[in-house]
Amino acid sequence: MLNRESPTSAACLDPAPVNLYYPPRRGDYTYFQTPPFRPGEPPIVSLSRAADASMLAYARFVEQRMVLADLQGILAAAGYSGVQPIGDCFVDDANTGRGYFAYNDSHALLAFRGTEADNNNDKAADAEVDRTPEGRGLVHSGFKRYLDLVWGQVTQCVADYRANHPDGNICITGHSLGGALAALAFTRLNDPASSLITFGCPRVGNPAYCNVIAAAALTRACYRVVDNLDIVTHVPPDFLNLYAQPSIAVYWLDPNHTLIVNPPDLPSDNVAIARLPDGFLTTHWMEGLPDPLSEPLADHSPVRYAQYIGMSIPGHF
Repeated sequence: MLNRESPTSAACLDPAPVNLYYPPRRGDYTYFQTPPFRPGEPPIVSLSRAADASMLAYARFVEQRMVLADLQGILAAAGYSGVQPIGDCFVDDANTGRGYFAYNDSHALLAFRGTEADNNNDKAADAEVDRTPEGRGLVHSGFKRYLDLVWGQVTQCVADYRANHPDGNICITGHSLGGALAALAFTRLNDPASSLITFGCPRVGNPAYCNVIAAAALTRACYRVVDNLDIVTHVPPDFLNLYAQPSIAVYWLDPNHTLIVNPPDLPSDNVAIARLPDGFLTTHWMEGLPDPLSEPLADHSPVRYAQYIGMSIPGHF
């Protein structure tokens, strides 16, 4: 949650490009301040912890990159005794998926990083919208390529954890591009003790692929979180059913930041696109942005997801 003692923390929710591009500066936000994961907890608690885990996967304090000791320290304070980075977490211009695997005796987090505004490799992966086979469906080739490059690390982390924790839940999560990688990792692992929680996730695959996630959601926790008009949740377009979103539980933050479960009508692509600045669709979604941001862009901010979900917990901090 935002640190109320910091004079700059309130600005983290402003509709400014810096809050879309980066997590808060050191001292403006306290990670994992909401209650810990427990068996049978209300879903909203899982959402809050996963939102923090997803934002932490960027491993930055605004433009400043964390070092491994920063990441380990935040996770250790939250009760995670083991941390394994995935991909090149602490360098510029990395060209693979990135994130971390953190664990304790009760559960684990597999969190993936979203697009970094200063990384052209990430932007190129976002733009690879041709589809390629994955399991029983077709998926975004750029997302698949990014996961393929770190898949050996992911499976090793999971295997090592499962050797001593065969039934511990692995919460697979991510924001933006990280949500897409989380969805792909969830279906590939097909681990019966895993869950999937995404934030601001783009469309990852065709309806056949989405059906795989929907089938898993019958027996496992699978949640998709959308902040109001978040434009990334509306891309790639669902033209001719080339891409779709899975039919799983949706938690929607309405314009007043109230969390609504399975709203009857989410905003359409047309509604979100109509609120974008002129010329937006001719460039990458993180380039040439106005300040202040229009609503569909500001709503994609990772700190907004984390803060507004945390505030939705009864008796929030």
